[in-house]
Amino acid sequence: MIRNRIFLFRSYVSYWFKAKTRFKIHSPFVFDLLENVFRDKNQYSGYDEIDNYKKILSHSKSVIETTDFGKGNKDNPVISHEKLGPLVQRRSQKKKQAQLLYRLSKRFQPETILEMGTAAGLSASYIKFPVPRSKMISLEGCPNLASVAEETFKELGIQNVEVRTGDFEDTLPKVLKEIKNLDFVFFDGNHRKEATLDYFSQCIKKTAEKSLFIFDDIHWSPGMAEAWEIIKNDPRVMLSVDLFWLGLVFFRKGSPKQDFVIRY
Repeated sequence: MIRNRIFLFRSYVSYWFKAKTRFKIHSPFVFDLLENVFRDKNQYSGYDEIDNYKKILSHSKSVIETTDFGKGNKDNPVISHEKLGPLVQRRSQKKKQAQLLYRLSKRFQPETILEMGTAAGLSASYIKFPVPRSKMISLEGCPNLASVAEETFKELGIQNVEVRTGDFEDTLPKVLKEIKNLDFVFFDGNHRKEATLDYFSQCIKKTAEKSLFIFDDIHWSPGMAEAWEIIKNDPRVMLSVDLFWLGLVFFRKGSPKQDFVIRY
């Protein structure tokens, strides 16, 4: 744990010195993204609704049994009992990142969305709220957390979200067989190098011209940093944006391959 914190601190210092401000962005697409999405200060209606519900969950003293395939494996997952409130606080996106997910979804209007790592359903709510007609599938390893997420969607009036439970090793291939294209994917499940690269290699087969992949915690550990380097250097990836906590990947054909580190 201490090693990861030291690595995270060093990574952030490196990121801060590498990151560009909007005055040094020469790509029209990325500059527009920075000005009109990253720096969008509008207070959209969905923000308060989701934030208020998150506060309710964050104060919950209910104890639930959690199943973690990331720490164990398909045949022997780690089972534990946790209070829902602290779990939500620990596993939910920070407000700044969560609201960016909302704005990215609002901007690109995806029709088909996949999320890996539902937890309490809050990130899914941010992504889905501005695109009510889209179809979203969210994968979650823990059945009890999936139930919490479904209640979250019900309380927020969010429809067209299907939560699939089980090990991603089993659920992801089945979902991909059902989907023609993936317009928007949020990778927020098993934060390990091998698993992240495996999910990426499966999902990239379903990309379209305007697909957007978002990876969480790309500098969280040496393994995740290595995975991010491999992903952004994949020849099928035409544009990557490193925001430190989140990594964005685009597949825009006909564009020169570009990688950006942007101060956010």
